Amino acid sequence: MLQLNPVCSRKSQFFILVSLVFVTQLVGAVLFLVHWKQIRPELFLSELRRNYCGDEDTEVFSTAWNTLMITFSCCGVLGPEDFGNGSRFQELHPGTPWPQACCTRAGLLQAGELLGWEQCRERSPGYIHEQGCFSTIGSTFQKYTSVPGACSLAVLGIEIFAMFFAFCLYYNFD
Repeated sequence: MLQLNPVCSRKSQFFILVSLVFVTQLVGAVLFLVHWKQIRPELFLSELRRNYCGDEDTEVFSTAWNTLMITFSCCGVLGPEDFGNGSRFQELHPGTPWPQACCTRAGLLQAGELLGWEQCRERSPGYIHEQGCFSTIGSTFQKYTSVPGACSLAVLGIEIFAMFFAFCLYYNFD
């Protein structure tokens, strides 16, 4: 008769729990490494063109994009052209080429005043952020990927040690 009593005992529960967490993290890391290059700007661009309403809108999508563009000093997904013909922004603001969130500010982040709205509208260099947020955030992400990656590897190493320790305790005190 097969006994499952040792598997379900209190001594092995820690080992099983740490093993499950370890396998879950390992699968997540592998999936991320395999699929992160497949993220394309087209999906973000279509959502931006369909849902972005402008600077003064209180809707969550527009507010999030405004914060993103101001924080990362970027404009749209690929650049200021994202707000052109056919976009919801252009329907709501026909005389405005892009939102003020795309313009350069004097102070830090959202607290700063625009350097010059008219110069920004004329696309004068230094008054508008020409680079899209997709490439800006992508380069920032690539620059700082090593720190979370190293931390993840350290956590996985600690988990392997914990599994080994639990395994040794289980068999030594059984």
